[in-house]
Amino acid sequence: MGAPTVPPCTLHITWKDLLLTASLLIFWNTPTTAQVTIEAQPTKVSEGKDVLLLVHNLPQNLAAYIWYKGQIMDLHHYITSYVIDTEIIVFGPAYSGRETVYSNASLLIQNVTQKDTGSYTIQIIQRGDTTKGVTGHFTLYPPSGRGHNPGLNPIY
Repeated sequence: MGAPTVPPCTLHITWKDLLLTASLLIFWNTPTTAQVTIEAQPTKVSEGKDVLLLVHNLPQNLAAYIWYKGQIMDLHHYITSYVIDTEIIVFGPAYSGRETVYSNASLLIQNVTQKDTGSYTIQIIQRGDTTKGVTGHFTLYPPSGRGHNPGLNPIY
């Protein structure tokens, strides 16, 4: 997989516009067999560093995708989304300004904090197929040199 590229067009669309689009696409969905996975790079990151959530095995008929903080796919956990055909990025209530979404469905989180650690879910919306959610996570460790006690467990 090549390096993520930034979409050329980033318009600010309300979450209602995206939900309407997603709702319309869901009506045309049938089951899918692709095994989509999320890989955190790095899997263990120190506070203040960046983490990239790479999405593997995306389906060919991808229409859009939506990123959520945690495993619940609702408006309160909605970070950002990307609509493939129009290259439109939509930011949700959980967007902090440190997340960058790429056209290959990957999500970059910059300058991670304890609040960022945990699970992230991507909702895949396909043309003519089902909508599915896949969850991945990364582990956050305290930065070195700030009084870190090596005997302590990592922060989860």
